[in-house]
Parts: sequence; structure tokens; C-alpha cells
Amino acid sequence: MRKAQIVAPQTPLELCEDAIPTPPPKGAIIKTLYSGICHSDINQWFNEINQGDKKTHFTDNPKYKFPIVPGHEIAGVVHSLGSEVDPDAEDLKVGDEVVAHPWISCGSCRFCYENENSLCDQRHNGLGVGTPGGYATYVWVREKKYLVKVPPSIPLEVACMLPCSGLTTYNAVTTLQPAIERMNKLKGSTSVLLVGAGGLGLWCLQLAKKILPKTTRIVMADINEKNLKVALERGADGTVLWDRNLSEAEAIEITKKAGTDGGFDGVIDMVNSKITAERGFKSTHRGSKMVLVGLYGGGATFALPGFVHGLRTVQGVLVGRLAQLRELVALVAEEKLVPPPLTFYSLDDAFNAMCLVRDGKVQGRCVIKF
Repeated sequence: MRKAQIVAPQTPLELCEDAIPTPPPKGAIIKTLYSGICHSDINQWFNEINQGDKKTHFTDNPKYKFPIVPGHEIAGVVHSLGSEVDPDAEDLKVGDEVVAHPWISCGSCRFCYENENSLCDQRHNGLGVGTPGGYATYVWVREKKYLVKVPPSIPLEVACMLPCSGLTTYNAVTTLQPAIERMNKLKGSTSVLLVGAGGLGLWCLQLAKKILPKTTRIVMADINEKNLKVALERGADGTVLWDRNLSEAEAIEITKKAGTDGGFDGVIDMVNSKITAERGFKSTHRGSKMVLVGLYGGGATFALPGFVHGLRTVQGVLVGRLAQLRELVALVAEEKLVPPPLTFYSLDDAFNAMCLVRDGKVQGRCVIKF
């Protein structure tokens, strides 16, 4: 098999050959057909995570060691099954098209027993982080339960986006959903601001349109006019261009005007920087909810009485649970959602694609096609 691995921070990926792994007893080997390139792959390549008040490193965890094969947005076919997996079982067979839920947890703690694997402290074992990921022609998956069959109505190049960007935004929208439904019942109409019109934002837009009440006005904010044009083409009810020449007061003023009755009932921030979080928060109505998704880093300043007098809530989401991925696959199969614009690269060009993602020169998503 061929693979591209990070051998040291900020050095080119190393392309090399290796033996096809033996499937684990309860798991499977996937032949990779598509693997998305996520911005968190870039953080991994830099070996750096901006925590706001400090920077941490992947290698702070003693179990994380270079070289590592990155890639957690994986779609392909089942190549082989482990010795303890029934080959005649209907739920998974050799040749089935699947996506991998990469956020593999320990499986034995109280959170995992309650299907709350996002809270597991051992999630560093995930594909592309703790174990080799999708920048390889074959991927080892510990247990078959982490594989979700892809219905024929979903192209695999779309399916590979679902375990990360799709799942993250599905989690964000469904986390916001109860608050919007409540305010919609009270007011008759609501508005939601989606910050960031890139790959994550375009997934979030479509999911918000399908899941939130039909009377919800969905507005997207971005610094890139081309991204906002695509957002309008994909169904956004309005856009806000956060021109870099605007003062903070001007940016907040035009954002409020794009909402309903001078503000928003909900915000999902796909960037989550100091500027975007503060603008989003200051553009909300009383009783609103803000969901933080992005990992840009930094810290924000909010007036604490604004939470109390404004009855506002802020919540973070981190990708999503295995059960949510299954829900999302079913939703995408039924609704035939359109992915963000996709640009394909070979495994040999994976490093060049990562550099484009690093430099913010990608509209939509980059995908390795095998």
C-alpha cells in the first residue's frame, strides 16, 4: 500500500510503501477511495493547537508520535474483515461502501457506555491522529461499529465529507434547534447567523435549511465576497460582507440589520476567533443561543451581564457522536444535499493541497482521490 505521512512538523509529507495491514479481530480494513483534507490536518502538521491563552502541541500527549498518517475524512470499500466478524452478517460485508467514524474512543468508560463518545478522554486514538488515517490506500479500523454503510444515493466523494465537516455542522444545527424552535413558537419567525461561508459553512447552510423551522431566516457572514456569492446560490436568505475596512461598530451594525427585527436569535460560528465571536454575540437578540464550532483560536471578551439580562447562552460543539453520523448519512441520502465545491488531488499532490488549505486559497473542500 501507499501512504503519505507527517515525519516532522512543517516538513513535506513523506510518500512511502508499506504492507496492507491485517484487520483487527473485531474490525476491518478499508480500501480508501476518497479522503478529505481538513484544516485540523494542518494543525497536526504544525504540531500546534491555539487554545486561546496558550498554545499546546499534539506531541504533549506521550501516545502521539511522528511519523503519523493524517486524514480522518475517509470513504471507501470494505477490503477485509477481522476474525471475529461474521462475514455473512447483513450489516457489513466485504465490498460494501462505507465511511469511517474517525473519532474512536476507548469503548469502556462511562461516557462510551452511554453513547457519549465525544466526552471520552481517550479520543486521541482516532483515525489520522492516534492511528494511521486516510492519506493511505488502506486504513485499519479497530471495530466494525465505527463503519457506516453509504447508501447508493450518496456519491463517495460526498460521503467522505460527512464524518467531520458534515457531522460537526449537523451537531451544531441540532444543538441550536431547540432554542430556535422555542423562539419561533414565541415570535412566529426567527433568524440565524452562520459565520464562515467556506466548506463548513456551506454544509451548515444546507442542514440549517432542512432542520430548522421553515420561517427561519438564514444569513451568512464572511470576509470573502466569492464565498458569499456561492452561499446565495446554495440558498442563503442573506449575506453580510465583513469588509476588513469596517470598524467594529460598523460591522456589528450591518450584521444586526441583516437579521430579523435588528438581530439574530441564533449564531453558529464556524471560525470562532476573537472578532467573529464578539461580532456574533453582539448581534443577537435577548434569549438567543450561540454555538461555537471553529478552532481558529484566541480569546474573546463579553460583558457578563449580557448573559444574565439578555438570557443568552453560548455552547461549544466538537464534531459529533457515532449515532449522529448514522442520522446524518440517512438525512443526506433522503434529502440529496449538495456538497461544497470539491477540488480533487492525487496522493502525490496531497502536500500541495495541504499548503493551499494552510494559505486559505481553497473554495470549498480539497479531497484526495485514489
